[in-house]
Amino acid sequence: MKFSIIIPSYNEGEDIRLSIESAINQQYPNREILVIDDSIDNRTREIIKEYANQGVKLVIGQKKGCCGARNLGMKSASGDIIVLLNADVILPPDFLQRVLKHYQVGADYVLVESEVFNQENFLARFIEMQHRYEMKKISETAEWTEGFSCRKQAALDVGLIPGDFPVRFCRDWFLGKKLKEAGFKKIIDKSIIVTHKAPDNFREYWRIRKDRGRFSALTQYFLIQKPRSFLAMKFLIKHLLFILEFILIVPVVIKIYKIVRFSKASLKNLFLFFYAYLIQKIAFIIGEWQGLVKLK
Repeated sequence: MKFSIIIPSYNEGEDIRLSIESAINQQYPNREILVIDDSIDNRTREIIKEYANQGVKLVIGQKKGCCGARNLGMKSASGDIIVLLNADVILPPDFLQRVLKHYQVGADYVLVESEVFNQENFLARFIEMQHRYEMKKISETAEWTEGFSCRKQAALDVGLIPGDFPVRFCRDWFLGKKLKEAGFKKIIDKSIIVTHKAPDNFREYWRIRKDRGRFSALTQYFLIQKPRSFLAMKFLIKHLLFILEFILIVPVVIKIYKIVRFSKASLKNLFLFFYAYLIQKIAFIIGEWQGLVKLK
């Protein structure tokens, strides 16, 4: 089988080498690497071009966002199996060999485990511990992970990732959801671990958390087809409950403690994670209302 590793990029000069070099270093030889670039800076594209003689193909994006770039990559791919990466994801050298075994016995899409590699920063560490806490509850029902892979034909059969909307946003996990609904076979292999970088400064953390809130509103409107009036009422109630939760303080402390238990230095992390959780919730709330406003 041939693998196509697809990496969307948008002004990723700081991180793009991580995913490209991990793709180049794969021990399995029958693969291609496509970087779909929508960047408006010059640095990212120049970095991608440095790897042209190592089998990395630059595909100029169509300015349709991350999901549009992934879809373009899947359409352009010549491989049997698609691997979708973010620009800051690092694959272990034997990644392709290990997921290949699942496809050889009939898998249509494969989910793996992921881990933040810059956990020395408490914001990045909070994201990783929150991920572990959430995955403990939903690991078997999850339909998307970092290092997601699937058969190209299966992705084409379900119409790729929804992405043709009047506002720009991406919900890549919807591909896994569509594959599940279509009856394709999923394999989860937690022994395969890919690593990725998480936000490690306030500005980036705030931006990404706010984007997640904005995407939440757009997802529920475009993909789940909830009316604006319903979303406005839902957000109002949810955000009032959040304020009450912080006034009472105990529910927040209990939740953060459950997250902290997945980390070391629990007492120290309790206070740091409280701050990270508070900023995350505020950013998410602002993002949801911004997303709702965009629906006018």
